[in-house]
Amino acid sequence: MMRQRGSSLLEVLVAAAIGVVVAIAVGNFFLTTLRLGKDMDAQAALQRQGTAIAEEIGRRARPVVGSLMVEDPANPPETPACLPLATNDMVLIIPDPSGSVTCLYRDTGAPPQVVRCTRPTPDADCAPVANLLSGSLVPLSATAWSASLVTPCGAADGACEGDPLVCSVAGQSCAAVPGASVVFTLSDGINRPETFGVTIVASRH
Repeated sequence: MMRQRGSSLLEVLVAAAIGVVVAIAVGNFFLTTLRLGKDMDAQAALQRQGTAIAEEIGRRARPVVGSLMVEDPANPPETPACLPLATNDMVLIIPDPSGSVTCLYRDTGAPPQVVRCTRPTPDADCAPVANLLSGSLVPLSATAWSASLVTPCGAADGACEGDPLVCSVAGQSCAAVPGASVVFTLSDGINRPETFGVTIVASRH
C-alpha cells in the first residue's frame, strides 16, 4: 500500500511539473505571437503612411513641375516663400496659380513630424498646419528628410557636361526648369526605420 501511495504521489508531482512547463511554454508562445503581430501591424502602418505621404507629395507637385522650389533654413533667401518654419531641413515649396504656396517639411520638434501648411501671401502665417503622420495606427516619427531640385538629366542619373550643357543620358535635358526630389525616413520605434522617396521631373527635350 505504501509503495503504491508513494508511486502515485511521485506521478502526480511529475505530471504537475510537466503541466507547469507546458503552461509556461504555451504562455511564452502566446506572448511571442502577440508581440510579433504587434510588430507586423506597426510595420504595415509605417509602410502605408510613408507610401501615402510620397503619393501626396507627387500628386501636389506633379501639375506644377517647373515651378517647384526649395528653401534652406541655414541660408534663407532675402524674400522667403515659406520660411521661417519649425525645421532645420530643406523645405519643398509648391506654388499655386492663386499666388499661395504649399510648404512641405519636417517639423524638427519632438517627435519630428512630416508637415504641410499653406501660406497665402509672404506676410501671412503658414496655416493650417497638417501633420501628415496623424491618422496612423501606430505613433510615427520622421527621423530624416531631404528636399532638392533635380533636372531630368539628374533624375536619370546622368551628368551635364560641355558648353552648352549636354546630358550624358540621351534624350534628357540639362536646361529644363528643375523638378524636385524628396526623401524621408519614418520610424515606429519598434521596427527598423524605412526610407521613402518621390522624384517629380518634367522631361523636356
